[in-house]
Amino acid sequence: MIDIDKIEQLAALKLKEKEKKTILNDLEEIIHYFEILKEVNTENVEPQIYTKRAHLFLRKDKTENGLRKEDLEKNKTLARENFYKVKHIIGE
Repeated sequence: MIDIDKIEQLAALKLKEKEKKTILNDLEEIIHYFEILKEVNTENVEPQIYTKRAHLFLRKDKTENGLRKEDLEKNKTLARENFYKVKHIIGE
């Protein structure tokens, strides 16, 4: 038996009675489906992570020249020790 009130409390939701009935019905259908799946014989079936072969297209790692400190200092807005002031971009 599914305790929809407990689920509502754990999920910090405020559900209307109609919503509770709908969700309860959906959860019962899902559980029923899993009960059916439990009956399937999977004894000789190997676990499978992917349904088709996954190909990873990875590039080779290679080092590249980064920014030189001298170049950064030419364009610095404000520097203090090893820190540079940059434009604020988060929350714009």
